[in-house]
Amino acid sequence: MNYALFLGCNIPIRIPQYATALTAVFRKFAIELVEEADFNCCGYPARNIDEQAYLLPSVRNLAIAERSGRDIVAVCNCCFASLRKAAQVMAERPEQLRACNTVLAGEGLHYSGKATIRHYLSLLYEEVGAEQIRKALTMVYDDLQIALLYGCHLLRPRRLTGFDDAFVPKIGDELVQLTGATSLDWGGRLECCGAALAGINDPLANTLLSEKISMARAAGAHYITPICAYCYLQLDTAQQKLPASPDHAANAFLPVLLYPQLLGLCLGIDTESLGIAQNSTINADDLEALRQRLIVPVQKPARKAKMADKTDKTNKIKKARETAASA
Repeated sequence: MNYALFLGCNIPIRIPQYATALTAVFRKFAIELVEEADFNCCGYPARNIDEQAYLLPSVRNLAIAERSGRDIVAVCNCCFASLRKAAQVMAERPEQLRACNTVLAGEGLHYSGKATIRHYLSLLYEEVGAEQIRKALTMVYDDLQIALLYGCHLLRPRRLTGFDDAFVPKIGDELVQLTGATSLDWGGRLECCGAALAGINDPLANTLLSEKISMARAAGAHYITPICAYCYLQLDTAQQKLPASPDHAANAFLPVLLYPQLLGLCLGIDTESLGIAQNSTINADDLEALRQRLIVPVQKPARKAKMADKTDKTNKIKKARETAASA
């Protein structure tokens, strides 16, 4: 089974470990994520400037996926939402679809609405499934507290993304809990990280970021795990630039761990393949502490053994009753 892996612009350049960790994890389940060389930007930067300039790049990506015969798996939340938006608009506005296909024809491309777009969390949760993941675990975490941050564009608007419940999501939390870690119920898990305001209103962006870190710490988080690429950049890069305050001592960072890295260690994938050292908020002590929390999973008794035990108990009870009746 293989899918067209859509990484967008930020991940290959600024978070390459997200891609390498993800492909290593899916390979454990015989799923190949294939990077299409012809993919381009999803168009998100033009979203509020020109609708056609926003939609056409995503439609082109969808046409490329159709040509390859693969469905798209997106990693970046913004790319996921942009691709879904383009597919929705093309389905609802035939005249705009014709206009886009007129442009794409110059490259020998055509979009007919066949390619589907999924987020990698959905693929893990729905296609691989909890049972397969559980069987593949070689280690699980003991007493590890994770502050999961979903990101805005994965959940909202629900009609567009079609991902989980926008108000009470569970997919990410259940995937975290499969590793043995606790997915904390903390105040910032569904809120904006402030990335959209960076460079426009830096004081407000920093305030939003500081609030997330403070809330995660207060909840007892050992690590914060952002799903969104922009959230990752805020937490792993911008966090280091925050001014020292009573809540944030200089150089005392809340370490950031990507979900494929969190799961990958439990699957027996080495830290180099997962690129954990590339996370700038994680130092050697953090990594060693993470390793120390890994334990061998407790194996549940097989169903056959359970049934045999139950049958044995039933026979003993029956024999005791027969003995009492004949006495």
